[in-house]
Formats: sequence, structure tokens, C-alpha cells
Amino acid sequence: MEVDDVKKTAAVMLTFVLLLGLVPTFSGLVSAMYGTKIIDGSLSDWTSADLIAAGKDNGQAGANLDRLYVSWDDQYLYIAIKTNNTGSWDVAYGIGIDIDPGTGNGYVSGGDSWGRSVEFSNGFAPDYEIYFWWGWDSGMGTDNFNTYTGSGWNYNSISGVGGSFAYTGDTSTGLQTVEIKIPWSALGGKPEKVAVMAWVTGSGGSAVDSLPVDPAIDYTDIGNEWGDTDTFTSMAVLYVAPKTIDGNLSDWSDADLVAVGRDNGQDGANLDKMYVSWDDQYLYIAIKTNNTGSWNVAYGIGIDVDPGTGNGYTSGGDSWGRNVEFANGFAVDYELYFWWGWDSGMGTDNFNTYTGSGWNYNSISGVGGSFAYTGDTSTGLQTLEIAIPWSALGGKRSRFAVMSWITGSSGSAVDSLPVDPAIDYTDIGNEWGDTDTFTSMLVGEWFLMADLTVGMSGPGVVGLNRNAVYNVTVRNEGSLPAQNASVAVYVNDTLAANWTISLGAGESRWFTFTWKPNATGLYTIRAVVDRENAIPEASESNNEFTMNVQVVWVGNIDVDGNPDDWVSPDITPNSYTVQDGYFIWRDAENDQKTDKDPYLPGGSSSHADLTEVGVTKDDRYVYFLFKFKDMSNIKIGDNGATFIAVPIDYKKGGGETFAGRMDTRTVIAWDIQMAINLGGKQYVGQTKATAPAGDSLTSLLYFIDPSGKVVKVDGAMVGIDLEENAIEVRVPVSVFEGAKEFSFQVATGFSYGEGVWNFGNDFADDGISDIVDTISTESTVKELADNVPDYYVRIRMDNIIEGGSVVSVKLQRLMAFQNAFVMHNRYYGVRHFEKDYGRYTELDGQLKNMPLTDDMTKRLNELENEVMDLLRLYNEGKELIDSPNYAFGASLKIYRAYTGLKKVVSEMEAMLEKAQSGELEREKYMQELAKNLTKTIDGNLDDWSVQPVAVDETGYGQDGANLKALYVDYDDQFLYIAITTENKASWRIAYGIALDYKDGGYTTGQDSWARKVSFSRGVDAQLYFFWNGEFFGDKGTGNITSAQFMLWNDGSWKYEELKWVGFYAYTGGAENGLQTLEIAIPWKALGVKPGEINVVAYVTGQGAGDSAVDSLPLQDAVKDTDPGQEWGDADTFTQFATVTIE
Repeated sequence: MEVDDVKKTAAVMLTFVLLLGLVPTFSGLVSAMYGTKIIDGSLSDWTSADLIAAGKDNGQAGANLDRLYVSWDDQYLYIAIKTNNTGSWDVAYGIGIDIDPGTGNGYVSGGDSWGRSVEFSNGFAPDYEIYFWWGWDSGMGTDNFNTYTGSGWNYNSISGVGGSFAYTGDTSTGLQTVEIKIPWSALGGKPEKVAVMAWVTGSGGSAVDSLPVDPAIDYTDIGNEWGDTDTFTSMAVLYVAPKTIDGNLSDWSDADLVAVGRDNGQDGANLDKMYVSWDDQYLYIAIKTNNTGSWNVAYGIGIDVDPGTGNGYTSGGDSWGRNVEFANGFAVDYELYFWWGWDSGMGTDNFNTYTGSGWNYNSISGVGGSFAYTGDTSTGLQTLEIAIPWSALGGKRSRFAVMSWITGSSGSAVDSLPVDPAIDYTDIGNEWGDTDTFTSMLVGEWFLMADLTVGMSGPGVVGLNRNAVYNVTVRNEGSLPAQNASVAVYVNDTLAANWTISLGAGESRWFTFTWKPNATGLYTIRAVVDRENAIPEASESNNEFTMNVQVVWVGNIDVDGNPDDWVSPDITPNSYTVQDGYFIWRDAENDQKTDKDPYLPGGSSSHADLTEVGVTKDDRYVYFLFKFKDMSNIKIGDNGATFIAVPIDYKKGGGETFAGRMDTRTVIAWDIQMAINLGGKQYVGQTKATAPAGDSLTSLLYFIDPSGKVVKVDGAMVGIDLEENAIEVRVPVSVFEGAKEFSFQVATGFSYGEGVWNFGNDFADDGISDIVDTISTESTVKELADNVPDYYVRIRMDNIIEGGSVVSVKLQRLMAFQNAFVMHNRYYGVRHFEKDYGRYTELDGQLKNMPLTDDMTKRLNELENEVMDLLRLYNEGKELIDSPNYAFGASLKIYRAYTGLKKVVSEMEAMLEKAQSGELEREKYMQELAKNLTKTIDGNLDDWSVQPVAVDETGYGQDGANLKALYVDYDDQFLYIAITTENKASWRIAYGIALDYKDGGYTTGQDSWARKVSFSRGVDAQLYFFWNGEFFGDKGTGNITSAQFMLWNDGSWKYEELKWVGFYAYTGGAENGLQTLEIAIPWKALGVKPGEINVVAYVTGQGAGDSAVDSLPLQDAVKDTDPGQEWGDADTFTQFATVTIE
């Protein structure tokens, strides 16, 4: 047969693997592909290899998810969502991230970080949630990165943890795309795998769509999905760890599967599957066979690093002289070969490089790679794993092609992956000796390009003939290095500075240039990188940055944030002076509110701790200075950055509240208010800035009128220098309309978009002041005890500041309060006392006719005496309330009387409910039962005379989970059990005791508290105690918060609160955890007084699915893994302490 007769020329080109039909099953594992992404809202740099979930159309125009993409590199986890939205609705987009899927550690139920009815099961428990709010008429709003603490959530923004996001969409069609990058450091480091899921909810309720699609959402009844509870079981689990080259393919998944073979009937030469994956360092290839015999064969793999060009080997005999050729634009640049001997197994390995006219030969290890395999001389090669460094392939390749085949000791191929038309599977016997021309190599693609961006920071307003310094930052956001890139800066199109740089992937550099303008006016400064477009980039639209700079006349003060041009008098804290035309107030340090410190940048509120306020004037402007203790913890644009509200009253006035929605009223009626918002949208990420007054609530400086409308103030500007801990503002004299006096107040807060952080309800205005610091002679907490800052500054001015004072309105407000208090009690207090006194009389009669405990009867008598005292107070107050000289004292008596009576009535209603509910009878029963105890159940074991039935003599255990001794005793009516510990810390854990005293019982699965605890003998009862100690920063309460008694009954557990069955007491607290535990259980509760009882005590983790970490008797079940891993394994107890009951 002639060679030409057997050449196959069919042309088939396959894209890499993740076409929609091959998106993996999401209940299993998928592998997110390695690659850096540009966060700009465009998904052009996401490939099919990054797609992990395709959505299902739910018919909701404004809440319809389409695609979920995931990628990663060494620094970041990247997530992208595409929607099918055609409308803009009020919705929340949520993303859950589980860093240890399968363990169940994390949030599972009870309302997620945004209070949505979204829950998780099937081993999934997110440790982090990302949320975005989309407003139907406002578009993208709040973003959150929330961390589960074990009992609640810590809230932050995406930028607050070092991440970023970008999106596309508008208020017509809603969100279209969103891209996010989260640093691995924010996720506690890069794990082996993560689970990811995205969903859409409304302003409350549950999800109406998810990616991956989950059975929790009923797409046939989507209208009712807004308000139910959804328990997700189908998060996408993603491998992000490098492949382990060991011959075991368990860390390869369906997402890596690129080709499935065809059975050729050859026992020792039968390919089954080929896998391909990659990361920053290596290209990974794996092969699985269907071999059942061991033959003399060669396994070949071809790699084309520039498919479509035809550059490389095509014909004439490959690197091992086999009749394997290539066409259809494919030409291999590298071949890998392995020889398998029928009686010797794996032999030679080669990594061969095509030179253009021949081959250079090396081994795989010789180029820095590695391989591993499974198989033997009975069944032949079974699996083969290979790692080839990108450096051996000439560097990273954004597009490449791969193919594998089997040949004999010569000749051509008898099988290939992908299956290729060159091989005639209907005549496989003749395939050993023909020539095969492959046309169906598998093409892989990933995003891999340089991408240069440029930014610039510096003052937006510059003084005439003053030096201005600007920083230019150039960054390579792409995945390939950029060599000899040009950087240039232009001022009004005139070249001002230029440089040439080379940047590696992810690298950045910055430069400075100084500009001294010689004329006032508006200038445009433009920074450009790669202006010649000489470097291929992922995006050519981000190579330029432009900013406008206003050059202005400069007066007494350079408004740049540097306070060196202000006087610095030596005055004591909480006092003021007027000196040389300057008013200076020196505020005490550390007098601010600190409630929010744990959630702020740097864990500190020092950037809002006001230390100085200054005012001065020249012929054009009034200048303000605000100094703070330490602003090094923030940058401009941070969530929680400094916010300053300054209401100014210079004429009749009309404004009543502080800017920023501070939930606080001013004590002056103001005419104009200036606000400095360092958490706005200008100069984000910088530490220095100057800017004119803006027209937005997110401008660095803006002014509002009493109606809350932003007003334009030409000539006003702000200067910020966080390194100097100072902010300067100038206001044109014309704003004051010729006034010679004005008053102002100062309030600081933590910026949050257009407003400030709330100190009460986190998500609503609530009347609790959000001021962090203000001018006052007291601490801010004391000053705002009544929610009103009483101090304001009064300024007198002419050509200069001539005088000033600090005024308090506390006395006037106190008088007004007293008058309001008298009026309140004259009408409201009198009416409510008389109404509640009638209710008291009714309750007193009912309770006296009911059987009560001795304690309740005693308390009822005490309450009757209290009411007599309250009635006397009420009558005295009512008699004098209309006498002007005695009205306030009388109103106090009425207030004490009616509020005290309300408490009495509330207590009596609780007593009545208790008597009617049956709880009283249970208490009486337990009181009678307690009389039969022969031990005092108080946690003190001094009255125990028996020896322990189990003791840990080895010191095994952990600081907060360390059992020492187990005691068991009994009498005719009770079983007594006690444990002691050697705890040195208070941890959040559960103490369990299992009892076996009859045939049958629970043995395996999850026990009564869903712990992974099993027993070699059936247990008939369990006791559990929950110790609420420290858990991941949450200190807990340091005591037992739950105690239960459970009986195994016909295959299930019957639950009782221990306080209604038996008795217990303990010692210990928040410092050292549980120390002793003493318990008494009636034999009646156990159903029998047995002849023998078997007992084991143990400590487990705080949640369902946890297992034991210590036990008495001490046994291998709690010592079979590393102590840190014991919390999550499964334990079977085989040793019990046996006690004979006589």
C-alpha cells in the first residue's frame, strides 16, 4: 500500500474543553484555570476554560443570571458574573465562598450576612460572602466582603480587604456583568480547593436564581421564590492547587478532560482519556488508558505552541522516526516520547525540540519537568502524568495545541487523543505500518498579554508660582512582561516629562515631576504610556490618564493640607485663643467615640479624633483648619474615612441637622453647611489632594443649603494631607454676605458613600447620633448622652479675625427639658399610673386565688408593699404638680411612680403566665424531688467520697478541652456523675456523657447533638452541655448555655431540658473554662435502676458534624489524628467505665 493512499486529510479543529456541552457536573469537582484577569467590567479576557456554570432562564427581567466564571493566580481569586437582565430592579447579588468545602465549617443557616433566607447543606458552609446592592433607579450601590466569625459576620468592603470590582449595566437594563478580584490573603491564604456560588435576591427573602443552578430554586414556580428559604447543596468546588505528579488522577476533574478515546480493540495499545491543565509555572498533561495487556509500544505527545502558523515539524518522520505527520495548520514544536516494554515496563523518556531541520533530544527531567505513572507488566501502562515548565516551551503560550498517540517499535499510530480521521478504526490491524497525518490536534487558549495602565495623583488646585508635585504610576496588569514602554506627561499638550520603563507581569513603578505654573486658569495634565502602541496589550483603552488642574491666586494660607502656615499657640486641651488674626481651639485627644474601632481601617478611629480647629481670614477668603490625632490608617476613598460636617450661621438661618445623615440636630439654625467627605469618589487611594468644591455628596468638599440641596460655591477649595493629619478649607468671603459675625459647629464621622456610618441601626437612620468627635469640654460619649452637641464657636471678623468664643447651650436646653418633663408627667404620667393601677388590682386578685410557690407568695407580698410606696409617691406628686416652685420635683415623683408601677405590673403578668402555663407545677415537682438528693449539687465535689472511675494521668488534651477525672456514684433514687478538667482557657465546645445500661441503643452515625461520635456498644442515654466560650475572636459568655438529657427510643432520640429531669451545677468561667461539673439523674428518668452501667465522657467541637478531641476513659478514638485535625474526623468509642449498681 502506498503512503499517499493511507494519508488522512480530514480537517477538524477542536476548541479546548469547556464548550457549553462539556461544562462539568456541578455536584462534583471542577478546576478553575490559572490566569490573571483585568478588572474593568469587560469579559473579553475570560475564556471558555474559565466558565464553571451556565444558568437557567427564570423569566425575571431584572434578576436573571447567565454565566459564572472563575480563575486564579498566585495573588488573587477572580470571579465574574454575566446576566441576561433586560430590566433594572431592586436586587442584591450574592456570592458565597467556602474555603474548606466538605467540612461544614462556616455559615449554614439562620439568615446570611445580609439577612437573606439563603442557607447551605451537603457539606457546604461559606466562610465569606460578597454582596452588591443594585437599585432600580440608582444602579450599583453598596458592596460588602463579609467574613463569618462562627456566630456572626464581620463586615468590610471589597476594597477594604485589598480587592476590587468593576461592572457594566445601567438603570435601563440592570446589571450586565461584574468582575471581582479578592486577594488570597483576605481568604486566609490559598487553599487546595474552594467552593463558589452566586445568587440573586430581593431586598429581603431568598434567592430567585443561582449559579450553579440548584434544586433549592423551583424554576416552575419562580413567583413564590422571592419569599421562601433556599438551602443550596450544589456549590461549584474548584481545585486551585498545583497538580501532584504521582500517577494518581484523583486531582484531575471533568474540567481538565479534553479528549475521550475510541476502543480500538488493542489490549496493550488502547487510549481512553487525555487531560490538560496549567498554572503560572507548568503545563500539565495526563493520559489514562484502557489497557488490559503489556505490549512493546511507544506513547507520543505532540505540542504545537503556535497553531495555525504551520511553523514546526509536519512530515518526513518524527523525533522517534515514526510515520506520524501533521497538517491543517498544525506543526509540532515539541514531542514527548515514552517507551513501554512488554516485560520491563516504563523505559526511556524523551523531551524533543524541533530545530527546523531536525530534533534536539533531552529527557523530561532535563528540561525541568517531571512525570509519574501507574501500570505493570501484566496490564501495561494505566495512567501517565506529566509537568512541563513553560520555560521549556519558550515561555507561556496564550494558545497551544496538544495531541497524544500510540505506535509500535516503528511504523505509525494505532490510537490517538483526540480521535483523528487518520486512524481507520475499522481496519486497525493495518494501522501499525501505514503513515498517519493528524489534522485534529486539541487547541487550548488562555488570556495572556501585557496590559499597561497609567495613573496620576497630585493637587487639583495649585497656587500661582507655587511648585506642585505629581506622582505618575504605571502598572502592568497583564500576564506577560512589557519591554521598553514609553511614558510621557503633557501639560496642555506640551511635553513636561518622559521616561522609558520595562515592567514584569503584575509589576508597577512610579515617577514624580514638578510643575510651577506662571499664569492662573484651567490646565489639563495628561499622562500616557505606550503612546506609539508598540506593545501588544489586552486593552489599548487604559493607556492614558487625564486630570484638570485649576491654577489660582494664593492668599495667606496655602490650602494644601500642610498646617505649617498656621500659628501654633501653646494652650491646654479643651480651650481656645485668638492670636494675630487666628482663632484656635485645642481639643483633647482620645475623647472620641471608639465603638467602631474594630471595623475601621487599621482598627482605629484616630483619624476622626479632632485635636484642633482653626479659623483665619484675608481679603478674599475665610480659612478653616481641622487637625486630627493620626490619619495614617486611612487613604482617601476608604470606607470609614474621615467625614467633617460644619454648619455655619451668619444670618437668620434655618438648617437644623448635620450633613451626612448623622442622626443629630444642630444647636444653631444655620444658613449654609460645608462637608468634607474623604470617603467619596475623588482621589481614591491617595494621601494628599487639593480640589475645588464639588456638586455631589461624594465630592471631597461640598456645600448644602438648609433644604439639603448641594449649592455651588465658586472659589472654595479643600487641601488634604493625611501625613500631616490635617485638612484645610477656604471659603470665599462673599459667602458670608457682608456679615461681621458667624457661628459654626463641628462634627466628625466615618464616611460611607454619601453619608456616615451608623452607631445604632447599621442600615437605617434611628435617632442615635453618629458623631464621632465634636467641640466640647467633655468626652464625645458624655457630650452626646442626650444626642445633642451643645457647643458652638462664635467668630467676629473684619479685615481679620478679631475675636472668638466657644459657647454652650446646655443650660438653656436643660430648662427646656425640665418644662417638657413636667408637661409629660402632668398628663401622660398621671393617665398611665391610674390605668396601670387598675391592672395591678386585677392581677393581685387573680394571683391570690391561685396556688403559688412559697417564693412567689413572698414576692407577691413584697410587690404589694412596693405598690403602696409608689401610690404614696404618686399622690404627693399629683398634689404639687401645678405649683410652679414644686412642679419639677413633683413630676419626678409621678415619673418614678408610673414607671415603677409598669415594672410591677410586667412582673406580675409574668407570674400569672407562669402559673397558668404549667411551668409552676414542674418547678414544684423538681423542688420536691430535690429533697431526696444525698449530695449537694453545687459544683463542689467535697462531699464525694468515691474514687474516680477514669483518670487521665498523661496530661493529654488541649488548653480549652482537657478532661481530668470522671466520677460515678449512686443511691436508691439517683445516679450521680461528676467530671473535673485541667482547662486553661474558655473555648466554645460541648461536653457529652453517654450511658449504656440495657440492651440495644444507638451505635453509629450522628449522635443526639449531630456530632460524629459512634460507640462499639449501644448507648441508651446521652447528656450534653454547651460551654459558650471563645470562638474565632467572639469571647462568648463563659458559661453553660444549654444542658439536655436524651433517651434512645425506638431508633430515634427523645429530648428533654435537663432542668426538668435532673440537677446539675458547675464551676468555671470566662478565664479558664469549665472546671467541675456535677450531675444528678433520677433512676426514674432512665426508666430503670440497672445492675450495671457503662459510662464514657468526652469533649466535642461547638457545631454539628464535629467530633471528639478528649475522653474519659482516654482512648485511641481521640488520638488517631493530629490534635488540630481531631475536631473534624469521626470517632468510635470502644472503652467505657463500668460501674456495678448494688
